[in-house]
Amino acid sequence: MALPNPDPNPTTAIDAVFERLLADIVSGVYAAGSRLPAERELSRQLGASRPTLREALRRLGEWNLVEPRRGSGVVVRPYRDWSIEVIAGYLRYGKPEGGQPAIGRILIDLLAMRRAMVLEVIKLTAPRIPKGGTAMARAAMARAWAMKDTPAYAREDFEIMRQVAEAAHFTPGLWLLNRIGKLWMDAAGELAFAVKPPADYVSAHSKFFDMLEDGKHDEAYQHMADYLDRHDKRMAQILEALA
Repeated sequence: MALPNPDPNPTTAIDAVFERLLADIVSGVYAAGSRLPAERELSRQLGASRPTLREALRRLGEWNLVEPRRGSGVVVRPYRDWSIEVIAGYLRYGKPEGGQPAIGRILIDLLAMRRAMVLEVIKLTAPRIPKGGTAMARAAMARAWAMKDTPAYAREDFEIMRQVAEAAHFTPGLWLLNRIGKLWMDAAGELAFAVKPPADYVSAHSKFFDMLEDGKHDEAYQHMADYLDRHDKRMAQILEALA
């Protein structure tokens, strides 16, 4: 069956084939250890050229979803070997099997990972923020609040910490945030019902920025730890219903 294109936005043939195979793997159509159909047959099923299929399989391999095995063709790897990049697709298509956590549990754990990353960046950068160095982070906060009812909110909210890392010239942290940020943006699209700013969003962040610029490093860290704890607990309560 040829792949449909329900999205009016431009989507390449490779993207479409990749998404179809991603969905089939994480939903269990192709179970761990199973072999995908031979290249010619899979190309026919997907209505795709063989070069397109090969590139889609290469991308799946980068995420540790599949691997070529001599004499066996392309084989689906076990769930435990998959890369973190799979998470957004798993939220869309995943069907957890026995012994695997529910989607809600994965989302709650993702919140915990995000919180740990943000707090670690604060701990490492707070002493390096110069006076006036939070200006760009404050601008990102204002944009996030203005977009609080749109999908763009999550992007601008994450931009705050990128600006903090950049102001501190903390390059490894900035690059790591870029990697985590992409994953969080993908997941936030599936979490739109829960990813909303609390009423004290602006006041809490403004106080955090003031503490950073006043050299109150420990206080700034603890203030944001308390804020994230409150905020994430609220989201976790919503997600518990899915766990």
